Amino acid sequence: MLQFEELRLKLEALLPGIEDLAGSIGLDGLRRQAEELDAQASAPGFWDDMEFAQKMTQKAAGVKGKIEAYERLVSDYQDTLTLIELADEAEDLSLLDECKEGLEKVQKS
Repeated sequence: MLQFEELRLKLEALLPGIEDLAGSIGLDGLRRQAEELDAQASAPGFWDDMEFAQKMTQKAAGVKGKIEAYERLVSDYQDTLTLIELADEAEDLSLLDECKEGLEKVQKS
């Protein structure tokens, strides 16, 4: 159906920006950094210096928060695309508003 096709095209037009965002935030580097921070936190004696340990756990939380936000965006994109495709296939106009909301959510993110 034309309505769903338009939504799908709008959503797919966002994909290059989503992929560019991964590079802009240095997603691979963030993932490596999160692994390193987790390894540090599990090392013997890490908690001996509480001030240092707290700073590192805060840093790890920030890094993981960025990763999770990006992964949430990708998941929202994929979920919305799947919903649009299923609704289009079923010709179910009752899902049109939900598809529009999914697109808007991805656009805002």
